[in-house]
Amino acid sequence: MRQSIFVSIILLCLVSFGLYASDSGVKLAVDLKTTGEKAKQQSLPLMMFFAAEDCGYCERLEADYLTGMANSAEYRGKVIIRKVVIDSYDELMDFNGKTIEASDFSDKFDIQVTPTVLMVDHKGDRVSKRIIGYNSSGFFGEELDNIIESASEGIK
Repeated sequence: MRQSIFVSIILLCLVSFGLYASDSGVKLAVDLKTTGEKAKQQSLPLMMFFAAEDCGYCERLEADYLTGMANSAEYRGKVIIRKVVIDSYDELMDFNGKTIEASDFSDKFDIQVTPTVLMVDHKGDRVSKRIIGYNSSGFFGEELDNIIESASEGIK
């Protein structure tokens, strides 16, 4: 018991000081201007994953599909994936280089439900239908592949 309390305290301290971080595999959207420039250079679409802090479906989608895609060499050659947590007060740089809160950025895309996934081009213009919600059916991966393919055709 004492040992588990000690370990918990150590982990809490490490997290508080930023020395230990959980890497979800899906990068947060922090600087979309630079990300957009990278997407333009590589002729890749951007997959925007809109999530909420305590959204269990968001966590499942990220774990079931998006983390694997983000870490896969195959998908790195097809798409850039970024995550926006819509109910955080974090700021990000939008595609125009302006600093904006994540919630205000989400409003620009009319995000009402999480998770929502959509594809944009290097300027932040939507280039696919949006996928709203998540079910764990085997068809979800195919649906993600379809919007990536559709967006890629519109980019090239």
